[in-house]
Amino acid sequence: MIKNKLYALVAVVFLAFSQTAYAQDPSFTQFYANPLYLNPAMAGSANCPRVAMNHRNQWPNLKGAYITNSISMDKGFEELHGGMGLQILNDIQGEGALTNTQINLTYSYHLQASRKLIILTGIQASYQQRALDKTKLFFGDQIDPNYGFIFQTGENLDEFADNVSYADVSLGMFGIYNQKHFLGAALHHVSEPEDSYITDSNLPKRLTVHAGTNISIGRAKNIGLIQDGPFITPNILYMSQNGANQLNLGVSLTNESLSGGLYFRNNFSNSDAILVVLGYESNGIRLGYSYDYTISELMGSSGGAHEVSLTIQLACRQKRKKLKAIKCPKF
Repeated sequence: MIKNKLYALVAVVFLAFSQTAYAQDPSFTQFYANPLYLNPAMAGSANCPRVAMNHRNQWPNLKGAYITNSISMDKGFEELHGGMGLQILNDIQGEGALTNTQINLTYSYHLQASRKLIILTGIQASYQQRALDKTKLFFGDQIDPNYGFIFQTGENLDEFADNVSYADVSLGMFGIYNQKHFLGAALHHVSEPEDSYITDSNLPKRLTVHAGTNISIGRAKNIGLIQDGPFITPNILYMSQNGANQLNLGVSLTNESLSGGLYFRNNFSNSDAILVVLGYESNGIRLGYSYDYTISELMGSSGGAHEVSLTIQLACRQKRKKLKAIKCPKF
């Protein structure tokens, strides 16, 4: 117990105070279930009002690891020729030693470039605050070999700021052809705002590229809930931030009620995890669950990652003529 707590809190302290370390963003396995976080261009892509809630518990076996929650709402507006969205995200590390709260306001412009091609471009304005609870920090000089953390630290905690806040801007583009093939790219933290407590460091840009295609596999009969023309969706996601790279490759099977997917995540230096995604949708309510099975050196000690998503798709009050719902992957 003490060993796990030490690992988690030392990691938080290192990320917060190291002169060479930089903060990095949390990532979601069900990235399409959190569209505003994935790409600002996807605001209003469902046309009608949409509410998305996401919870991620990463490395639950390591006490004080990462818990991330977000809630967002977006909607298409004909008079704005696009969509607007609002998101609030909270990330907790080290049992609350370090927390990050984001408020993101997004606008996306929707262009019907041709009969089959739709292009969305988005801009996101953000306000972020990182808060440090010094009472939850532990240092090496507090450790007794037999009794754990019992001593007072000799570190000067007064030189550490309690809060760091800043404004931020992100950009995105998303295109879909014939309601089947889709490609998107986003660049977060364009201005690379200063994000440090005692040293000069900036929040590095995060590049995201995602693509896939919906392939119909015909109508299925007499196999329970798999009905109404299921389709498979090969997917790829690439993210890069300050030299840390991530590549997700996989495929999902989707119909009107059920979704299931299997993905592989690699960070370019080693294989990271096998991702299993399950989802169910009924009457505009979509529930998803995913588990990251770690296959890296953390296998067995981290506990992987659990993620739950809830999307509520509301009905439009009036019929839309110009804006169309974009058929994106569900999770």
